Amino acid sequence: MNHSLQTSQERFQSLLNHAEEIICILNREGNILFASAATEKILGYTADGHLGKNYAHLVHTDDLSLANRKLDNIMKRPNKTTEIELRLKHKNGEWRDFKISIKNLLHNASVNGIVCNLQDITRIKKQQREIHYMAYHDYLTELPNRRAFEERLNLEIRLANVDDRKFAVLFLNLDGFKYLNDSLGHKIGDLLLIEIARNLHRHCSQSIEMLARIDGDEFAILTTPLHDDKMIEKIAKEVLQFFEQSIQIKDYNLFITASIGIGIYPESGNDANTLIKNTDLALYLAEKKGSHHYQIFSPTTDIATHKIFSLRNDLQQALHNNEFIVHYQPIVHPVTNEIGSVEALLRWDHPKWGIVPPNEFIPLAEESGLIIPIGEWIIRTVCENLKEWHKKGYFIQASVNLSAAQFFNENLVDTIIQILEEHELDPKWLNVEITESVMLEQQENKIKKIAKLRTLGIQVSLDDFGTGYASYRSLKEIKPNIVKLDKSFVKELPNDQESVEIVTSIVQLAKKLSIIVVAEGVETAEQLAFLSNLQCDWVQGYLFSRPVSEDQLLTLLKGPSISENLVQNTTERRKYFRIEFQYPLECSMTISELNGKKVQLGRTNVLIENIGPGGLRFLSNIKLPAKEDLTLQFKMSILGNELVLHGKIIHTSEIDDVYRYGIQFILKEKRRELLIKKLNQFQLRLENSPVPADHLFVTDRVDHYFNKL
Repeated sequence: MNHSLQTSQERFQSLLNHAEEIICILNREGNILFASAATEKILGYTADGHLGKNYAHLVHTDDLSLANRKLDNIMKRPNKTTEIELRLKHKNGEWRDFKISIKNLLHNASVNGIVCNLQDITRIKKQQREIHYMAYHDYLTELPNRRAFEERLNLEIRLANVDDRKFAVLFLNLDGFKYLNDSLGHKIGDLLLIEIARNLHRHCSQSIEMLARIDGDEFAILTTPLHDDKMIEKIAKEVLQFFEQSIQIKDYNLFITASIGIGIYPESGNDANTLIKNTDLALYLAEKKGSHHYQIFSPTTDIATHKIFSLRNDLQQALHNNEFIVHYQPIVHPVTNEIGSVEALLRWDHPKWGIVPPNEFIPLAEESGLIIPIGEWIIRTVCENLKEWHKKGYFIQASVNLSAAQFFNENLVDTIIQILEEHELDPKWLNVEITESVMLEQQENKIKKIAKLRTLGIQVSLDDFGTGYASYRSLKEIKPNIVKLDKSFVKELPNDQESVEIVTSIVQLAKKLSIIVVAEGVETAEQLAFLSNLQCDWVQGYLFSRPVSEDQLLTLLKGPSISENLVQNTTERRKYFRIEFQYPLECSMTISELNGKKVQLGRTNVLIENIGPGGLRFLSNIKLPAKEDLTLQFKMSILGNELVLHGKIIHTSEIDDVYRYGIQFILKEKRRELLIKKLNQFQLRLENSPVPADHLFVTDRVDHYFNKL
């Protein structure tokens, strides 16, 4: 029996001596009663070197309070176990991380102590810290990254709410960095970013709480608390001053400027997302001023600017979210009314702004470089549709517009070939439209590319013909299959003699060169009759059809021909009277509610054509969505009184890039009764004086008025 017990004790001692973890026992006071042999291997101390000493002298000061609480707690719970992570001091002075399991065996007569198992997790903790550092820091500059910045911003907002203080967010964008990066190479660009990161914080150290790199050439600054309103302008000027000095990178003495957008908490947003969005808008406005400017966010930003900024930001995700759609406008024979082909027109079905026309977002796509993938998407979509139409027996051609950036992209021809092959589509069914502005660029490259497209069997159209400087030269150089007469010439037909002569000469010249002519913008029967007599090949315009969805187009294709006057003015049904103005009345408008949320934007001038107790009709150069969750506010002066009215859009139309909106007022009956009285008085006044001098009636042409804004 004694031999067996001795053997067991020897085994137990051997296990303790060879264990990879430290095992120790503490008494009630926390003094060390026992430590296993692994103590020397892991912490450098002999097993008996600290016997009788309190454990606390080995624990990091910052961890001691937690350790004491855990130990006090476990003392009250016999046979229970708890875990804790602590830093303990190695004999060489280093701090090592341990995961410690603590069990209360004070009531166990054979142990009579607190048993601790110490697992060395220093390597794991080091790896975790490295992973955390990489997750929260920019690899190039070693500055905090966007994630770190946003987490710190949320923390600063919570602290600011407790202390009732202000602080600011600055977004810095380096002006012309892309050009510098492309010209001198990415290595020089990277070194420049590192140098800016290293020195900017030092230059503004007293004002900066945090400097982060949140994008390629964009930095973000969190300021220290603002004691007065002048402090933020001082910080902005201090940052701009930093960029007025040259920066030496290898053999280059570089000068670079920055644009700065500034948001102040809480005026510019009372949560992180709103503050970031509004600071980004301020940066956009600073960049619009030109290089080396700053802009503090103001809630009075006008609707047009707010919309452009919103589109610019959302464009990145539009393709990914399948928000683009293709509408088709028929191209019709002027005599038989048969649809011979269609023009594919890109639209953006924006979740907030509704259907956005291409003239509003294509420049933004070109600026960001997204025009290439968007252009590829529309070519692919059109080819898919063409293939389906052919299966249904509708053999028509479709034309796709190419911007200059798309046309001069080196992969254009290969991309088109690949898409045609994917859909097993004969190239003759695809037509590419290029504008005359393309004709002014890259002479040799342009001619070769057009020749290659034509060799493949793809037709080439010259769009907006007659508006550029190179019209007739272009016919000789590129030999297009089709020229499209610009609608500005068609608009004045047949009454304007100059337009008649220009259109006649273009059609006659094209016929001599065997080039097909399509007249755009045909809206009246008189225009159609003139073009038909001139033997213009094809016509396109609202007289036959607006751009329509694919489903609507298929309905049109089912008939042998398309009827004229499909687009007709509908009579507005009204419950209340309307005052029709001889000239439109100037009024200021803003968006008061969007997507169910109240918004604070600046005001934009619009022109009111008529008004009544139930609503009004106005003109604007801004395209707005007819959505239930969009509320507009109108402010106007009538008979010396300021009227503020709210309403929703119930119908829209477009006339030459000017938008007409019908508004239904949101009014309680008592307010409506007061409005009726006021409008009756106004109507009597207008009967005596249709254009009273003390009211802001606009006698200028509507398009001239909006061009001046």
